[in-house]
Amino acid sequence: MKWQEVRKLYPNQFVKLEVLESRVIGNKEYVDDVVVIKAISDGKEAMREFVNCKPGQFIYSTKNKEIVIQLTKNIGIRRSIV
Repeated sequence: MKWQEVRKLYPNQFVKLEVLESRVIGNKEYVDDVVVIKAISDGKEAMREFVNCKPGQFIYSTKNKEIVIQLTKNIGIRRSIV
């Protein structure tokens, strides 16, 4: 389902999503197609669902015009204790 359709079906709500199609430009991922797993009514429930998300799932607000995810690289810092 396209994000614009999701916004029309669930206005001003949080939704739990799974990404079907996206594109990466630079260090940002633009999500084009999603599957709605669940509509969420309030912020407290959204936080509970966020904690229980499986890989590939996330919570997002339909107030946003598009889904843009900032990509970061995990840089581990190693330290030896002498």
